[in-house]
Amino acid sequence: MWQDLYKAAFYHLLKLGVPQADAEDIAQEALLSTYLNLDGIQEGKLKAYVLTAARNKYTDYLRKTKKDVTVSIINVFPQSTFSEFQQIENKEVIKKAVNRLTLNEQKLFYLKFILEMSNEEISSYLKTNSNTVKTMVWRLRKKLKEYLKEEEKS
Repeated sequence: MWQDLYKAAFYHLLKLGVPQADAEDIAQEALLSTYLNLDGIQEGKLKAYVLTAARNKYTDYLRKTKKDVTVSIINVFPQSTFSEFQQIENKEVIKKAVNRLTLNEQKLFYLKFILEMSNEEISSYLKTNSNTVKTMVWRLRKKLKEYLKEEEKS
């Protein structure tokens, strides 16, 4: 049973884009957390608890390590917007802009532009309406655009 739960957590983390070595560690931490809280978990909800614990442990890991995300600006903006930013070649500018985002915005950025998930997939993952995700992505693009303009000026 525990091996199946470990595999489920491990593959869930890989699906989220976690590197393999980190996914192994985080999956183990999620199982340990599950084992320690076994009395408080409802019957039949064990797998869901493990997957949620794995996702939360990954969020904690990101918060602690504050890894820089290097992304091609081409994937972030549509072509019309991209033409405005063709002069920006320095990846550090992009990293700084992404690092200025809140943790939730960084998570959305990761899901949309790194994992290239559709709005429907993101809405299912975040348990929200797809129109809400569409609005959140629009606001995220707008905020990144402003940050990149500020970085370009300085």
